[in-house]
Amino acid sequence: MKRYIAAGLTALMLMGFCVPAYAADAAETDKTETKKGPVTLSFETLEQTVRENNVSIKAGQSTLTGVEKTDPGDSYITNYWNTDNEIAQYTKQIKELDEAIAALPEGETALRDTLKAQRYALQQSLEAAQASYDDLEDKEDDDEEQHEFTVNSTRRQTENAADLICMGAESTYISLQSLAFSHSERERSLKQLERNIEATRVRVSLGAAGQNTLKSLQSQRETVLAALDTIETQAENLKNTLAVQCGYAIGTEIITTALPEVAPEQAGGVDYAADLAEALKNSYSIWSKEDAVRQASDDYENNKTNNLYAYKAAQIELDAEKEKATVAFRKLYKALEEARTMLGAAQSDWEQAQKTFHVQETQYKRGMISKLDYLNAQDELETAREAIDSAKIDLLTAYNNYQWAKRGVISSAS
Repeated sequence: MKRYIAAGLTALMLMGFCVPAYAADAAETDKTETKKGPVTLSFETLEQTVRENNVSIKAGQSTLTGVEKTDPGDSYITNYWNTDNEIAQYTKQIKELDEAIAALPEGETALRDTLKAQRYALQQSLEAAQASYDDLEDKEDDDEEQHEFTVNSTRRQTENAADLICMGAESTYISLQSLAFSHSERERSLKQLERNIEATRVRVSLGAAGQNTLKSLQSQRETVLAALDTIETQAENLKNTLAVQCGYAIGTEIITTALPEVAPEQAGGVDYAADLAEALKNSYSIWSKEDAVRQASDDYENNKTNNLYAYKAAQIELDAEKEKATVAFRKLYKALEEARTMLGAAQSDWEQAQKTFHVQETQYKRGMISKLDYLNAQDELETAREAIDSAKIDLLTAYNNYQWAKRGVISSAS
């Protein structure tokens, strides 16, 4: 209790000691980390990197530390001290009046009545000061209780903000890998178009094809080249985004390693009911609505408001948020199931593509198909193989979103 600190300060002042002023810790200004050389990132350690280096996360943690260090009772020290001095002064004056009254001769009735009147007034002031002292203690307890709620609320907000940043960084990382596959696919399409263009030129020269066919292929080639430029620009933007999310400067060279794989049986082994319960328990949005219900209830019970509808409205919003989170989690679960199914389909297509290519390869060796057809068949086989890699990325994305949802960061599946 700060009342005892105030009493101690009073004693120190009376003895002539100086009390040092409170010095707050100065928070260091966070700056984006500058890296001269390339930075290699892995998906497995990405969250740790972001939590350690991200400027916004560090700023939020600094704010939380400041809130945790704040003691609302400090502001009551002076009030306790002043009120305690008032009580001491009134007590002293009453004691002196009692002594003066006791020392009066029997005949000093008028003076005695005057002194008694003064004593009564002092007694009233003393009781008022004591009541004020008790009120200070009650207010201090209320403020300390409110401070606990503030610390808890700030901590939840800070943790949720950090989770969103980490989840966003992982999404950026996965998107970079997806773009790499898209770039490879466009490059393969470009090579295929260039082969077809050369073959068509020969056919045009022989009169076996028209100029319109050649122009159509050339137009397709320009479209693919434009798509490649767009992908490269997107990749550069994503690398800059990932650099900032990881606490590095824009322009830092980012190197990403291969993504981890999620086994189909791992994705299929989730427990929907248990995971949903965990997600709802950890959800920040639900917690914030629960906190609103608590505040509305406290305000009503403490006569801060007589509006019972405010509490009922907060309860309705809480129920709606739980329903919204449940629906969103269900979508994530379905997206995970669909991604697992799509991977199985891609693997089946790959097996069929291998069989088809084996036939075409045999035909090419026997001279039954042209080299152009054989090269196109190779591209189709590679496309089928990369479809598996793409499906694995989709499964990782769905699984990662599902795991974040269990931690309370629930986002609707597209």
